[in-house]
This record gives sequence, C-alpha cells and structure tokens, in this order.
Amino acid sequence: MSGHSDEIAIKLLGHLRNSPDKSFAIPDLARKFSTRVKVINEALKGLVLWGYKFDFDNTSRARFVSAPDSIFPHEINHYLKTNFFGRNVISHFSVPSTNSLAFRLADEGATEGTLVIADKQTEGRGRLGRRWQSPTKLGLWMSLILRPSQPPAELPALSIVTATALAETISDKLKLDARIKWPNDCLIDGRKVAGILTELSGELDKARFVVVGAGINVNQMSRDFAPYIRKRATSLRIEAGAVVNRIEFLADFLLRFENLYLKFKKKGLKPLLPGIKKRSSLLGRQVRLKRGSKTILAKAIDISAEGALLVRRRKEVLRVTAGEVTVIEDET
Repeated sequence: MSGHSDEIAIKLLGHLRNSPDKSFAIPDLARKFSTRVKVINEALKGLVLWGYKFDFDNTSRARFVSAPDSIFPHEINHYLKTNFFGRNVISHFSVPSTNSLAFRLADEGATEGTLVIADKQTEGRGRLGRRWQSPTKLGLWMSLILRPSQPPAELPALSIVTATALAETISDKLKLDARIKWPNDCLIDGRKVAGILTELSGELDKARFVVVGAGINVNQMSRDFAPYIRKRATSLRIEAGAVVNRIEFLADFLLRFENLYLKFKKKGLKPLLPGIKKRSSLLGRQVRLKRGSKTILAKAIDISAEGALLVRRRKEVLRVTAGEVTVIEDET
C-alpha cells in the first residue's frame, strides 16, 4: 500500500478494532472516512496481507477478528500505556544490530523513549563482545534511547534496572519465577531468557544519551537454539508452556521499565534496591568471578546503591563493578 493508503488502512483498522463484536457496512465506512468504497476494499485487502483477519459476509460488511503478532508501529501503539517509552517506534524486518542503529539515531537527536525494534538481527551483540542469536519473529530484539541526567558513573546501573523491570514483567504476566543475574541477565530456573546491553555516549561529567538494548527469547522452542547453548538458554514459551503474544508482553515491559526509569532518574538506584535484591540469583551464594585473567571465588553478599556487586572473600569485602560472575553449584 502507498503512504496515503497506509494511513487510511490504519485508521480503518482502529475503527473496526474498537468494536470487535460489530460488523460494519463497507459503504458506511467509505462515508465515515470520506473516501470511495474501492479505497476501503483495497485498505482491507492490504490489512489482510499484513496478517489481520476479518469476517466478511455476503452483504458487504466487515468485522475485525484478530491481529498478527507483528512489530508494526501501529500495532505496538495499540497496546502501549506508557507516557514516552515506545511512543516513537523505528521498526525493521531485519537489521545488523538494534543497538547500533539506536546509537546512530540518538547521536542524530532522536527523542528520549524512542524504540528501535527488529524481527531479526544479523549481528546481535551481548556483553563482552559475544554474539546474541536473534531468529526471525521468535523474540523481542530492541533498543531504547534514554537521556538521563545523572553523571555517567551512575548509568551502568541502568542494566540492572532494565533486568529488574523484565523479571517483574515475566513474574507478573506469566507467573514464572524470573531472576536477575548481575549485572544484566534475566534467568528462569537458572537458564538465560534475556540479556541487556547498555551503551553510553558522553563526557566525564555528563552523558549525552544511553542506549539500552534487550534481547528477550519469547517463542523459541529448544530446537531453535544452537546445540551449544540449549542447556543454558530458555524462552518464555518453553517456561510458560504456551505461545506468548510478543506485542502485549512488550507493552507491559515498557510500562514497568518506564516507571522504574523515572524513579531512577529522580532518586537513583537506592529506592529500587529492595526489588533488585529480592530477585537476585546471586546474593547469598558462592560465586566464581572472572576479572580479566584472574578468577576469584567468593560469596555474593550485597548490591550497592551504585549497582556494584559486593562479595566476601575470606575476611575481605570486594566491590565488583565489571566482570563475569557465575554461581558455583553446591557439591553433593
């Protein structure tokens, strides 16, 4: 469809969708939108091609039936309850990396809360330069542009704020016990369901913007993961035992994340710490910490108001701001 046809189609979709139990005469729809019957019919055909389903009867009437699980901006907007997160959507079928695209857009002045989302990433990135598998239409591969006022030193904590919002959304929406693995992973039953990648642009005393990327495994089955990560990775579908609507989940996550982010902007990480600690998968457990070429065995005891992990090694308490941490399973 052309740009003008797209505009009519989206308005028509909204009108039909708002009354799913009602069928509308197509001539009446043409009059309502001040256009011709032919244009309405073409718009409906276009919407069907996009994956929307309608019930058509013999008397030229149409009724909305269902929407596709698709990342169209208008589809995301339909479910959004946020003030500014996701209100500007940049949606693509495939990109190398949503974080890379969001970083460029932020550098060009994109507004705070802009959401960059794709059905597929060909060069998805995780922490420490790792590759993140991003198969088509099975997950949520996205990045948000944020413009916080805090000094850059406080902003790495946004990774754990994001992970907390995600864990709380999973727990509330799907009734699953989601946990945060410091500083940026979300786990269910010890297996990774999502990862966060935070990238910052700024100077020593001021951040220009932060891009928060999230890769969330939504509807993968075990066979969709590469063999070498099947034991360590999971998806919402695997854990919930049912297909999850990606866009409804996305809208719930963005609302919760926006609420936590606004608290973070106002008062920092401290008021969020009780929720973070409650969902931590590390606190109170023996962990192995890799810092460069060094490996440290210690007990995770706390998370600081700056987002650092505190660990106790013998009588010494160490403050960890970076590195890879894994739980040492109890030997039996």
